[in-house]
Amino acid sequence: MVVDDELDVLNLVRMILEEEGYHVVDARDGEEALQKADSTLPDLILLDVAMPGKSGFEVCKILKAQAKTKHILVVMFTALGRDVDRKLGVEAGADGHVTKPFAYEDLLAEVKRHLERTRAKKFSKQLGIERTKLRGKKILFEFDPSTPYERLVRDFAMECVANNESVIALTREGSAVQHALKGDKGIELIDPTLGTVFSDLLEEHPDGSLSLVYDSLTDLALSINPKAAYEFAQNALESLSSPRITALFLLNPSAHEPSVVSGLKGIFSNQMFYGKQGVTSVRFV
Repeated sequence: MVVDDELDVLNLVRMILEEEGYHVVDARDGEEALQKADSTLPDLILLDVAMPGKSGFEVCKILKAQAKTKHILVVMFTALGRDVDRKLGVEAGADGHVTKPFAYEDLLAEVKRHLERTRAKKFSKQLGIERTKLRGKKILFEFDPSTPYERLVRDFAMECVANNESVIALTREGSAVQHALKGDKGIELIDPTLGTVFSDLLEEHPDGSLSLVYDSLTDLALSINPKAAYEFAQNALESLSSPRITALFLLNPSAHEPSVVSGLKGIFSNQMFYGKQGVTSVRFV
């Protein structure tokens, strides 16, 4: 996300980043930035200091104080020769700064440096656990469908890629998760309706760390009887029991009867919930 009240600057930064393949969301003031940050959860925010209404420092403080947005990287646009801007930015919780006027190459280098630095631990950091404790877990990921939960799924996948793990996402064509992951390097997308089974995936990836996203537990439980869905989940956990395999199973609890949700939760030792306030519940064994 790029936040600046100067349209020329906004358009220039957008052009630079989009030419490098980044998807860019923009905002013209602090209030709009806070609203869009909450709804889109960008990987990084380039934030101007001086804007009408809330200043960049105020916006940064608010973002870093909220559980849902505190993990978003914030890089401040600071004025040349104003060391006080850097000091205030650090105090507000900013992760870095870019001085105006900036060179094309310097802007790209700063964005790339921050993204690469955080991707290797962004998901596990939001869960409040060490990356090493995440590996090998089979996690039930419950989510509120009205939230940008797919962004957290992407954080999981990108963290795995950054840690040199093979990543496979089983998600139907056109889903929110498929849209969030499409085009990212190192992530293989497979439509589970095509008859893919876990044993086939394990045969295709016999060695090394493997991370899976199963996005269809909700669809499966709705399309067949609860007992069959329960048995599928049990068999899946048995098939994926190897400590070299990390897996994320997505479930929308609002789509099911409480008894169905309770039954599925009962077989997962590791669970998390993502709602309007971000990650609000984590249980790891």
